[in-house]
Amino acid sequence: MTKKSKISLGVGVVLLLLVGVFIGLNKWVAHKLKTALEESEAIQEFVYKDIDVNLLGGDASITAFSFHTGDKKVSAEKLAVKGVSVFKYLFQDKIAISAVQLTAPNVVIYSEEDKEKTKGKKKEKNDFDLAISSFEISHATLKLAKNDTVKNTLFLRLPTVELNEITANENSLASNLPFKYGDFQVEADSIFFNINDEHDMMAKKLAINSSFLQVNDISMVPLYDKQEFQKHIPYEKDRVELVIPELKLNSWKWGLENDSLKIESPLAQLNQMDLALYRDKRVNDDPRHKKMYSKMIRELPIKLNLDTLKVKNAKLQYQEKVKTDRRPGLVKFTELNASIYNLTNMGMRKTNFPTTSIEVSTYFMGEADLKVNWSFDISNKMDEFRISGHLNNISSQGINQFLKPALNVAAQGGIRDMQFDYSGNKNKASGEMKLIYKDFKVEVLKNDGESKSGFLSALANLIIRNEATSEEKTQKNITATRTINKSFWNYLWKMVRNGALKSFL
Repeated sequence: MTKKSKISLGVGVVLLLLVGVFIGLNKWVAHKLKTALEESEAIQEFVYKDIDVNLLGGDASITAFSFHTGDKKVSAEKLAVKGVSVFKYLFQDKIAISAVQLTAPNVVIYSEEDKEKTKGKKKEKNDFDLAISSFEISHATLKLAKNDTVKNTLFLRLPTVELNEITANENSLASNLPFKYGDFQVEADSIFFNINDEHDMMAKKLAINSSFLQVNDISMVPLYDKQEFQKHIPYEKDRVELVIPELKLNSWKWGLENDSLKIESPLAQLNQMDLALYRDKRVNDDPRHKKMYSKMIRELPIKLNLDTLKVKNAKLQYQEKVKTDRRPGLVKFTELNASIYNLTNMGMRKTNFPTTSIEVSTYFMGEADLKVNWSFDISNKMDEFRISGHLNNISSQGINQFLKPALNVAAQGGIRDMQFDYSGNKNKASGEMKLIYKDFKVEVLKNDGESKSGFLSALANLIIRNEATSEEKTQKNITATRTINKSFWNYLWKMVRNGALKSFL
C-alpha cells in the first residue's frame, strides 16, 4: 500500500469516526432532550411523534407533539429550532438561535384550573442568556374556556405571528413580560369573545405590528331576540347590537404595568360605528349603583393613554318598551362625529393631569342639528364635569317618535332652538338653559294608562297647558340631583327636563 493510499485511508477512517461520533452525539442529545421533557415537573402528559437533532447544523425539531402544563394544553404539528450556536453555548454560556418555527400550535387555557398548585412556590433562579433572531408561528389557534364542556370564552386563529430579536435573561424573567423583542407582526382572524351570559363579541380580522393596530368588522351580538332576552335578566338591562367596521390605532405602544395591560396611541379611530340599544321597562328596576364615566375610565382594568380618539359617521339608536300594547319609544342619532381628547387613566397623581374633552356633532331624530361639548377630569374622585349643547329645529314629528309610544302623549308645533350649559359632580348639577319654541302644544292621548317611570317616561313632566305657546325664554340657576342607580344620561336628561319645565310652566 502506497503512502498516499495510507493517508487517504486514514482520512477516511477519521471522517467515518467523526460521522459516527456526530450520529452518536445526535442520538444522545435527542435522548437527553426526550428524557428532560418526559421527566419535567412543569410538563405533564408529553407525547410526540419524533425528535430529531442535528448538532452539525445546530438544528433540532419535534413533530406532532402535545403536553399539559398547569392550566394549559398545548399541541402542534412541528417545532423547529435552527442555527443553534454551540460555540456561544460552550464558551460564552449564551443560547443563541437563528430561527424558531412553530407550526399549527393549538393552545387551550382553562380558567377554572386549580391555581393552588403554583401558589406560594418560589421561582428558581435562572442564570442564562437567550437570544433568538427570528421566531415565527403559523396557523395557530388560542382558546380560553372554563372547561371542556362549555363554549369558549375566547377564541382566535392566528395565521401569522412574527417576532424578531428576542432576548431573555434572569432580569427579564423577573419582569411582567419575561422577554424583550424588536419588530413584530401579528395577524388574527375568526376572533370570538364571550362578554357575558347575554352577549358575544366577534371580529373578522386583526392586524398588529410595531407601530399600527387595526381591527375590522367588530360586532357585539345578543344571544337572544328581544322577547327572549327579558327571560334571562334579573333586572333592566340593555340589549346591545353593535357593529364597528374599523378600529385603528396609529403609532401605538403597548406594555405591562403592575400586571395591567398598557396601551398608548396619539390617534385612535372608530369608523362608521352602529350601536342599537333596547331596554324593556316592564322588567324590575336595576338597583345597582351606576358609575360616572370618569370613574369608569379611572377604574379600567387596563392603563389607557389616547391623545385623540375620532368617531366618524356613527349611528346610535335607543329604544324603550314601556307598554305591551305599544311599540317602543325611539331616540336616534345619525351622522354622529366626535373628537375625544386626553382619554387617559395614567399618571393620575400629576398636578397637571389633563382634562378630557369631547366634541360631538350629530343629527337628532334625523332632522335636528345637535352639538355637544363635554369635559371632565378622570383623576377627580368627585367626578366633576361640564356639559353644554345646542339643538336646532326639532319638529313635533321628531319628538313624537318617542312621546307617543312611550308615554301616550303627542306634541304639536316644535322647538326652534335649545341651548344648555351645566356643571356638576357625581351628586348634583346646576346651570342654565335657553329655549325658543313655536306653536308648541302637548296633549295626553286616550287610554294612556299608568306607565312605569324610566328614562323616556320622565318626558311626561313636559305636559303643559293645552293652548299652543310661542316664546323665547332663558332660565338660570337650574338644578338637578342625580339618582345613583341611573346612568349619566338619565342625569343629563334631568338637567334638560328641569330647564324645560321652568320655560314651559
